[in-house]
Amino acid sequence: MAAAWSRARAPATIANVGPGFDVFCLAVKGPADEVAIRPARSDSLRVSGVDARALPSRFTENTAGIVIDALRERTGIHTPVEVLVRKGIPAGRGLGSSAASCAAGALAFLRAFPRARRIPSLDVLEAAVEGEAAVAGRHYDNVAGALLGGFVSIASTDPLVLVREPVSARIHIALAIPGFVLRTEDMRKVLPKEVPLSDAVSNVGRAATLALALARGDAELAGRCLEDRFATPYRAPFLKGFGEVRSAAMISGATGVSISGSGSTVFALARTRGDATRVARAMRGAFAEAGVAARSLVTSVDNTIRLPGVRGGRFTLQER
Repeated sequence: MAAAWSRARAPATIANVGPGFDVFCLAVKGPADEVAIRPARSDSLRVSGVDARALPSRFTENTAGIVIDALRERTGIHTPVEVLVRKGIPAGRGLGSSAASCAAGALAFLRAFPRARRIPSLDVLEAAVEGEAAVAGRHYDNVAGALLGGFVSIASTDPLVLVREPVSARIHIALAIPGFVLRTEDMRKVLPKEVPLSDAVSNVGRAATLALALARGDAELAGRCLEDRFATPYRAPFLKGFGEVRSAAMISGATGVSISGSGSTVFALARTRGDATRVARAMRGAFAEAGVAARSLVTSVDNTIRLPGVRGGRFTLQER
């Protein structure tokens, strides 16, 4: 009889969140990746779901397989496994697709081998980041958001210091997800090596206030703090229709608009679900007028904590 499957899901995430480049992340309800694992005679991996054909299906090349190997090194559990990756998050849209597969792969491994849960939570996070590093560079934001839920702010990666805070249901999110891809690697190349002092001060001030607004559940203030002078001005020209989409969202009741991660998804904050619904519709319409097919989604922050051993709504993970 074949062994039972151990399954885990991880959500889509919005990184940067306006001025918080490589620092802020929000986990959102709805789109998610699922990874299933069971012991087998040899390693194998299959991918299905959204954009499956565009993703590697070799165990050693897929992010989920890379994460499992990293956890094997940390736990000493080298049992061969059969892995099924079911994609629910489109790749190259700025919604943390690769990070979700990494997080779900790590969680599925821990469920398949309970004694692996003895390793520290930080080791699990580090293993998950290994998979992200293979495809999008060594970034903690999306992976941490997918594992910890809520709002994650990263103060440092060496040593690692991050804070997790739940976000009130009073903050609603509208997403417009275009059909075209913007690769993280390419979008990082367009960023400036230096920024004017005034722009740096603006981003620091807005990022600090945005964190407070999200913690308080203040959608009005959070939206006003989404302005970004570092990444958005240089990435927006590659996102056809962004200016029109942002204007349409604000006219329809958004409190603020920005690019999710490195794009191509655009997100907006709103005070009520009704406002978010109108904003989502307006953003999709504005994309259509620009000749871009897009789908829209109304959601909110996913405060579910998935990382074993982590408890409580507000906490800090850090290397000592």
